[in-house]
Amino acid sequence: MKVVSSKQMRKLEQTAIEEMGIPSILLMENAAIRLAEHCFRLIGGIEAPAILIAAGAGNNGGDGTALARHLHVKGVKTKVIYVGNENSAFSSDVSRVKGDAGTNLEIIRKLGIPVNYCPKETLQEADRLNEIEFDIKTYDLVVDAMLGTGLDRDVEGSYKYLIETINRYAKYVISVDIPSGIHSDTGQIMGCAVKASETVTFCLPKIGLYAYPGADFAGKIHVEDISIPRSLIDKIDTEAEILTGKEIADMLPPRFLRQSSPRVMRSNKGDFGKVTVFAGSNDMPGAAALACSAAYKAGAGLVCACVLPHTAAVINKWQREVITHNVPEKNGMYSKKCIELSAEKIENADVIVVGPGIGRSPDVTEFVRELITTARAPLVLDADALFAVSEDKSILKKLKAPCVITPHPGEMSRLTGLSVSEITANIIDVAVKFAKEFNVVTLLKDAHTIIANPDGKYFINTTGNSALSKAGTGDVLAGMIAGFIAQNRCQKDSCCLFDSLDVFRASALGAYFHGKAGEAAALKKTCYGVMAEDVIEEAACIFSHS
Repeated sequence: MKVVSSKQMRKLEQTAIEEMGIPSILLMENAAIRLAEHCFRLIGGIEAPAILIAAGAGNNGGDGTALARHLHVKGVKTKVIYVGNENSAFSSDVSRVKGDAGTNLEIIRKLGIPVNYCPKETLQEADRLNEIEFDIKTYDLVVDAMLGTGLDRDVEGSYKYLIETINRYAKYVISVDIPSGIHSDTGQIMGCAVKASETVTFCLPKIGLYAYPGADFAGKIHVEDISIPRSLIDKIDTEAEILTGKEIADMLPPRFLRQSSPRVMRSNKGDFGKVTVFAGSNDMPGAAALACSAAYKAGAGLVCACVLPHTAAVINKWQREVITHNVPEKNGMYSKKCIELSAEKIENADVIVVGPGIGRSPDVTEFVRELITTARAPLVLDADALFAVSEDKSILKKLKAPCVITPHPGEMSRLTGLSVSEITANIIDVAVKFAKEFNVVTLLKDAHTIIANPDGKYFINTTGNSALSKAGTGDVLAGMIAGFIAQNRCQKDSCCLFDSLDVFRASALGAYFHGKAGEAAALKKTCYGVMAEDVIEEAACIFSHS
């Protein structure tokens, strides 16, 4: 599903109004109708329900005042807190109001719906403050329609007071389009923000609803139609997407289709790709076993682990389908010599995984750098391989094949020189900038992982939970991504041709199913008890239902 910036959404609405002749007030009315449906759903079991609407002076507030009318005519006790002086809400001729928001404000005034007008500057009157606080505490539902997608500066004055009071006292909150105080394009908190229970957003979701920290304030997100034509939505070119079931079904390799083609039915292991894995060390052999097993579970046809003897023994005991190719150790880790002794495996690979559990040493760094500059198959660089790259990230400029890197914020900090807090505060820009600069797909892990392509496009993955905050789950993700890359490579009609878009989509698939598997495993074992191997097992079940 496309995800839009505030500028893109304004352009889409403007096109609908100017080219299709759809009145702007009709779009506002449709938004109010959708909001009313959610309000009625939430108050359905409440006797004599009461709804309080906090509205601003813009179109977001117009949605709120139009909603007040719908609630009022259905007999719901409704009250509006309007941020703005009563006189400033109207022109000198009170019968003439300003814009669609003003029209709806005038209507609710004529209907006799109570409106408490607050100046935009900080409210000082004790009686008014007590009244507002009492209403927010006692009303069954508070609707946040104060600040919409155009916010570009820190919240202050009455807006700040209302946001903080709603967060402190409201029983349940629905935000209109985006919680007030969230930057629509980045998810940043602009001083303070409404902590919504649910958010009803219109036409297309907004970036700030899915990018942290904003995603933590949005609650359950509902995307509602307000009658902007599908033809206009299809034309808009967006950088961001979130994955839904439909997109996943379209992106999965043919092996997963319920009605497979004759070519897929008459296939062999070579048709689904060869994965070569350089992972594990004497101290962390399990990392290699996890990555190999995950690649198989994602559908790869053959997995070969080029590993140290101790790691090979662990793999052979746990995962019998993995082919092991022993390479000599140097102080229990890889060295440059391992590449020479694995030349055939590297040459025949459709994708190469490098990094899980390989450790850190000058020899490992030399090994990783040599592999980056010589491999002609796509690379998945994870964990300790990223540490090696961080010592001189310009090595990525020498890649001879598409590459995906999979850093968490700490690893990204080493790669960029930014602090972890700087990265998590602006995770989209960091991922996109790095992907463009170094021409690598950048999968930056977070509660909502960002998968950025060098062309500037990116996916926001919304699957997963804290069950994935366990040792080994990153190794599983690397293996799953490799499994998808291998299949995409082998099943292209041109067979040997391969581009970064395939790596981009395979990385998004890996992140999506990795998260889904974590969710499924947590249902059985709780977020406390899930282990990396549980994620692998649940991934196979998730694929079978896709």
